Formats: sequence, structure tokens, C-alpha cells
Amino acid sequence: MKKLFSVSLIALAACSAPEERYLLPEISGVDTYRTSVRTVQVSRMDLPAYVSDSEITLLGEDGVLRPTRAGFWADDPERSLSEMLAAGLDQALSASVAADPWPFETPADVQVTVKVHRLSGVPGQNLGFSGQYFLTSPAHGNLERAHRFAYSVPMSASTIQAMAQAQTEALRLLVNDIARRVARG
Repeated sequence: MKKLFSVSLIALAACSAPEERYLLPEISGVDTYRTSVRTVQVSRMDLPAYVSDSEITLLGEDGVLRPTRAGFWADDPERSLSEMLAAGLDQALSASVAADPWPFETPADVQVTVKVHRLSGVPGQNLGFSGQYFLTSPAHGNLERAHRFAYSVPMSASTIQAMAQAQTEALRLLVNDIARRVARG
């Protein structure tokens, strides 16, 4: 009985395909700004369910979102995108930038909160990235601004890697937009 169980587990393991895990490329090429703001806090992004799932979902030409069945993000999408946004803003601004959980004792001069409405596209066509971001001032309470964003980024091929590259480019556009507004005050 024990031998039959071992053989069954080996056979089952041989039948399952390995999961492919994908990382988003690092953000680079952001615009840089000097600012009087000392610290910026990036809250965890609010993502639609199909984006926050670790299984990669692609939009078909028929408008239906479908899981890839083989492709998974290597990290939790909410954490990963929030950390990438913070890293991009850290490159762009002359301020100390960190994602939640906030590591400092003093409240941030500016807090950035992003609500994503859409992050999808048909492979080989364009990736749509839209939503709204909010700039507030936990430390001083005098900043409360809301801004909408919408970007369309071409996907160079019909692959998950091309989709990941397009997501990084869309996030770079958002970083530039937010950094410009934070620098203006």
C-alpha cells in the first residue's frame, strides 16, 4: 500500500506542469524633480480583483478576461506595484520615499494613494492603465488633491513578458505624473 501511494505521488507530480513566475521589469528613465517635501508615503495600491490575483489574466480580442493557466506573478501584485511606484518616486524626487508599512515615526509630508480602475490590454496591442490618485498631507493636513490618469501603452508582442514591460512603462508614466505634481506643491 505504501509503495502504491509513493508511485501515485510520483506519477501525479510528473503530470503537473511547473508554474512559470514572472517579475515586472524595474522602472528606469523617470524624470527628476527637486522638491521641498522631505518624505513621501506610498499607500498600498487598490487594484481590481483580476489584477490583484497572482494568476496572470489577459484580455482577449472578444473583451473577455482569461487566466493564462501557466503564468503567475512572482510577487503579490498589490505589494509589487506599490513598491515599484515607491521606487520610481524615490528616483524621481529629492525626498525620502517609502511604501506602506510606513517605516518612520514622523508622519509623511505627502501621502500618495492610488486606485486603479483598469490595467489590461489585448496582447500585441495596447495596455490600458487608468484610475485616480490622491495626494494628502498626514503631517500638516493642508494638502488634499485628487487626479485622474489614463495611459495607453503599446505591447510589443503577444507575450507575458511584453505585457509586463508595458505595465512597467505605464507605471513609469504614473510616477512622472505624480512626481511633477508633488514637486509643484
